[in-house]
Amino acid sequence: MTNKHIPQDVQAMTVLVVDDDKCALEELQDIVDLEGWNAIIADSVDMALEVLEWYPFIGVVVTDVHFVDPSGDSSTGIQLISRAEARFPDRDLNFIVLSGDPSAVKSSEQIGAVAFLSKPLDADLLVEAIKAGAGVGIGVPNCDPSDQKLLKRVQYVTQELHKTHVREAGGVA
Repeated sequence: MTNKHIPQDVQAMTVLVVDDDKCALEELQDIVDLEGWNAIIADSVDMALEVLEWYPFIGVVVTDVHFVDPSGDSSTGIQLISRAEARFPDRDLNFIVLSGDPSAVKSSEQIGAVAFLSKPLDADLLVEAIKAGAGVGIGVPNCDPSDQKLLKRVQYVTQELHKTHVREAGGVA
């Protein structure tokens, strides 16, 4: 999947991956990591919005359509897009929506997603969609080492939060 002719700025991008399914989240994170990009994970719409607040340079968000939050409430990737665009109107956020439900295509397009990919997921199609959607998130190739430490810390914190949510939900994401 990795192409040596990809510009350095695309190789250094950070992608927010949002899914309430632990296995799917890990698979998506692995796909992003294998491309040499930075993956930050979130397991809920609220956590994704927090991560977007912390990282103004994220430009690509890969999100599932259907979520069941640890509290039992349900939310959607469509709500994430709507809330993120309202909360960060000056950001160039590009959303890639994933779903096994073909009826979600139309609402994804209407809300402004740059791509809709069906599940089960084709990793190569995801990589191409991320490259095509790479907006502001590609602007960090020469960031300060302290920024890299912060990135690693936030990745650790979001992964620990995800684990806590899974435990609180009785081991079911």
